[in-house]
Amino acid sequence: MNIALKMLLEGGEGAINRIQKQPDAASQLADPDYWGSVGILTLTGILVVFLILAILIFVFWLMGTIFKAVDKSKAEKKALEEAAKVEAPAPAPAPVVEAAAEVDDDEELVAVISAAIAAYEGDGGFTITSIRRRETSAGSSRSAWSLAGLNGNMRQF
Repeated sequence: MNIALKMLLEGGEGAINRIQKQPDAASQLADPDYWGSVGILTLTGILVVFLILAILIFVFWLMGTIFKAVDKSKAEKKALEEAAKVEAPAPAPAPVVEAAAEVDDDEELVAVISAAIAAYEGDGGFTITSIRRRETSAGSSRSAWSLAGLNGNMRQF
């Protein structure tokens, strides 16, 4: 091995160039410097691969540490905000008075519907027994315009 290392480090032709100039593979394999140069190249390749692997492991470890610190600080800020919300007393809810308004609105709606029917019929010979919200076709919640558009688009040519 010392011979191969000495040949590689020598100036001039060098062991690798000398081995490559030999005419056939058998003479290259018979050269005493061949296996030494192959060993050095193999060792160099393996060291480079593991060095880059170690660098990548360190980079990913560093990124993980940074992201954990960022997540921890965000969680602490969120906990502080929630604690501030809990400490502040919530305002008392205002009383809701909608029952009377709904009755007034219903009576007003009945009066408007009755007036519309009276205007349509002309004479006063009718009685309104009940007023119900009209269900749309097939129980869908589409408007008449939407249903007309669907019918127009679904019609065969």
